[in-house]
Amino acid sequence: MYKKLVLLFFSFSILFSQDFTIKPVIKSFLIPGWGEKILGNKKRSRFFSNIEISLLTTCIGSYLISHHQVLQYRTYASNHANVKARGKNHKYWVDIGNYLNMDEHNAEHLRWREFDAIYDRENSWSWDTESNMKKFEKMRIKSDYYKKAGEYILGATILNHIISAIDVIYLSKVKELSFLPKIDKEKVEMQVIINL
Repeated sequence: MYKKLVLLFFSFSILFSQDFTIKPVIKSFLIPGWGEKILGNKKRSRFFSNIEISLLTTCIGSYLISHHQVLQYRTYASNHANVKARGKNHKYWVDIGNYLNMDEHNAEHLRWREFDAIYDRENSWSWDTESNMKKFEKMRIKSDYYKKAGEYILGATILNHIISAIDVIYLSKVKELSFLPKIDKEKVEMQVIINL
């Protein structure tokens, strides 16, 4: 942990020292919109910055909602299935949402000869009603949905960094871009002229 902190501090000291200059492409890869701002394109800079802020806010919100749902369904299971919530993995929570009690679960997995999936008395549960078990399962699925959405949004955030860096390359290389339509009697063409 100490080595990582020293490495992080060293990296930031190099990035923000006065003698060291970062290329706009790297700046945009680190913080979308930063490279566009350096190149003087404020409209594109705001565009990528706004996307980044929106994606990060949505991602954090999605993970927070998922965590809140986890706390809710664990409390619900403790109240209605007599579960001790501490130290249980995700597979356990999936299993208690699919079986009314531990004995049903163990009997079915013994028939399938899945001896590793058998729970001992420490991990027992017994739902008071089937409707409470179904309600718990909906809560757990909702939590998993928000967690998965957060992962996809995180992927979109990384994609925004990459696209912003590519945009800076485009802005720094292309001086002028023009389209010339060419219409003949027999065909229609579009000519693209890029001045580098």
